[in-house]
Amino acid sequence: MPDNPAALLTEATVAFAPVLISVQAGLFLSLLFAVSVCDIRHREISDGLQAAIAALTFLCFSPENLLGILGALPYFAIALFFGGMDGIGGGDIKLAAAAGAVLGLPASLAASVLGLAAFLLYATTCSCIRRLHGKKGKYAFPVGPFLAAGSAAAYFMKFGGLIL
Repeated sequence: MPDNPAALLTEATVAFAPVLISVQAGLFLSLLFAVSVCDIRHREISDGLQAAIAALTFLCFSPENLLGILGALPYFAIALFFGGMDGIGGGDIKLAAAAGAVLGLPASLAASVLGLAAFLLYATTCSCIRRLHGKKGKYAFPVGPFLAAGSAAAYFMKFGGLIL
């Protein structure tokens, strides 16, 4: 048994890694589901859910994962320059940052691409159907569920070896 506390912590982390990954996966998916329900019902994502997602980073901590927060920068830029009351909100930006901290930068970017591709497909389809029924005007769609779905897919892709 090592005398150094840091070495002991490292050994414990390696020994319990499969358990920690399983716990992190279960909590991550549960919190992403809660985020989706919250955003669909109230068009708002609570800060508590996002803080809980970010806290999951510490279950399987890797300093490289903190770079995943940078995956929220495109959302921040869109909100800053093209936002307004109907654009991407602060909850979506915080969700991208929190999920990015868990996923790391490559998986965070993959989550954004997957989630936004699904969102664009859904929003375009719904808008076309609304126009076919003679409804005009803008309609706001929640982005959070799609970011959550992309994050869940990227999480499994990362641990399945599809994302570095």
